[in-house]
Amino acid sequence: MTPVACAECRDLSTHDFRTPDDLIHALRVAAEEMNRGVLARIDGAGQSSIAEHEALDSALAAGAMPGRVRYGFRCAICGDRFSLEADMATGAGRWAREEA
Repeated sequence: MTPVACAECRDLSTHDFRTPDDLIHALRVAAEEMNRGVLARIDGAGQSSIAEHEALDSALAAGAMPGRVRYGFRCAICGDRFSLEADMATGAGRWAREEA
């Protein structure tokens, strides 16, 4: 039996995006859901070490963008997990509800 998502995150379905505009929209939706308290960022998703995290923070502070990004989230209500992966240059990527 497939678990049922809660009312807060059920509309956050898996989908692909192919353009920078699609990627920007996905990032905005994730940020809005975090601001509402529905999504929480999973620290360290896609980062292999503290040094890598510090290097990324330093690059972003200098105005440099990474080639690829991967963020992990969980629903603060039901615990479902999500990932956002994308190529920053092309906007190609995916928002995915992860299987339990």
